[in-house]
Amino acid sequence: MSSIFDLHVHTNQGSPDSALTPDELVSETRRLGLTGAMVTEHNGWPRHDFDNFVQSHDLHDIVLVRALEVYTPLGHIITMGLEGHVTGPSGGIETIRHLRQEVDRVGGYMILAHPFRFLFDPAGIHTQNYLFETTASIPSTPEEGALHPIFELVDDVEVVNGGNIEVENRFAQEVTNVLGRFGTGGSDAHSVQGFAKGTTVFKGDIRNESDLLEALRAGDFFPVEGFHVGRPSYYGRASMWEPSLMDALP
Repeated sequence: MSSIFDLHVHTNQGSPDSALTPDELVSETRRLGLTGAMVTEHNGWPRHDFDNFVQSHDLHDIVLVRALEVYTPLGHIITMGLEGHVTGPSGGIETIRHLRQEVDRVGGYMILAHPFRFLFDPAGIHTQNYLFETTASIPSTPEEGALHPIFELVDDVEVVNGGNIEVENRFAQEVTNVLGRFGTGGSDAHSVQGFAKGTTVFKGDIRNESDLLEALRAGDFFPVEGFHVGRPSYYGRASMWEPSLMDALP
């Protein structure tokens, strides 16, 4: 048995730039045959309101997990377990270390989101990428990219992001391979358009947040691109799985 999640979704309940309603999220998750989705709001979705939504909609057939996309001076980090922001966008690597401490304190998880966005379209002497801000600092190989200290402070790296161009996702995959990580997938959807463009497939039946955390820590998963249009492209370690589990995917 396998489970498939979109691990990076925004709704209008906690992301001012999103047009996706929670009801649309539920209906799209069901329509596409996903096991569930992780709601990674920019400003957070208060737990009480989130729990009320889940309970009032009788979500026995799909799993919604609440998370937070944290703005930091070195990019955006999807965090599980936090009730609100504990750092801001200023500072440097020490800010990430503080975030790591807080996430560890609550038994959470950190995924570095779209780490190489805008890296390959520099303007002038500067880039819009958070990790490598000057054209002179752009890594020429995945091995060079993997040396950035932020990778020591996160649990995993998003290698399929629905809002990225292909070269950004592929470089993230290559860096993740160097690091010996697994790599996650999410759509970064802010509307029904593109939802489930990036997804993550897990071995086993995931029915709640605790199951998802356990599966992430076990590392038995791989990212998928193109699930939303019925043409899934498997990244990473998909070939290591049993054919029967692959065939069972929706």
